[in-house]
Amino acid sequence: MEEIDLYLNKINDCTITPSDIDLVIKMLKEDTKKGRIKATKEDIQWFEIYKFGLEELELEKSGESKMQVGDWRKNLNYSKARFFVDEMDELGLIENVSWHTQGVVIYDIKNTDVYRIHLFKKIKNALCELYGL
Repeated sequence: MEEIDLYLNKINDCTITPSDIDLVIKMLKEDTKKGRIKATKEDIQWFEIYKFGLEELELEKSGESKMQVGDWRKNLNYSKARFFVDEMDELGLIENVSWHTQGVVIYDIKNTDVYRIHLFKKIKNALCELYGL
């Protein structure tokens, strides 16, 4: 089984985690170096956004304050984060969106199951597109 299959299976089983996304990013970079795929800097940035989305889901499920997200904003492309959050807001997946200085965003997830499905589809579609699946 190829490494990509492992992550696709985790998505299908709803078990992919933010730490898995770190490994996906590493895989994308390695496969790009080997010439298997052509993952751009922008592709990598989207996976960092998806990791943020998964972290928000974990925070929501744990009941912890979203203020504990910490320094994510230093690592994310602000315009992609803004697009990601605005899209979810328009789709009604999140509510009470509040943007603060330096790009910090706080929001409430309306339905964690629907949010998770939406996020997993985005991750899966991005992987399938990069790997031609």
